[in-house]
Order: sequence, then structure tokens, then C-alpha cells
Amino acid sequence: MKAETESTYDRYQFAADTAMMQEKASRAKRPKITDLFKRPVDEELARKKTESMVEQTEHTQEWLSQFEIT
Repeated sequence: MKAETESTYDRYQFAADTAMMQEKASRAKRPKITDLFKRPVDEELARKKTESMVEQTEHTQEWLSQFEIT
């Protein structure tokens, strides 16, 4: 019984999401798919990208520190 109710709620939520996406697309001048839905990214890939960006930022800060600003 509870699983049936949850399934019904899932269908309602899907219908509501679809309606919101259609409404947003109809109001936008030139909608893109990414404006309406962004697929969740792989957490491991996102973590590696963040670490890479941190390393690059640290390297840039070290390089910039050689210049004296007066």
C-alpha cells in the first residue's frame, strides 16, 4: 500500500516537473536543454576537477607573488 502511494507521488512529481520545464521553455527566448535540466555530475570527477583548480590557483598565486605592487 505504501509503495503504491509513493509510486503515485512519484508520477505526480514527474508531471509537475514536466509542466514546469514546459512553462519555463515557453517563456524563454531561446531555451537550452541545460537551462531546463542539468544532469548530476560524477562526484569523483567533480572532486578531481576541484583539486586541479585549487592546484592551478596556488601555482598562479605563487607566480603572482614575485611581482611587487607599489
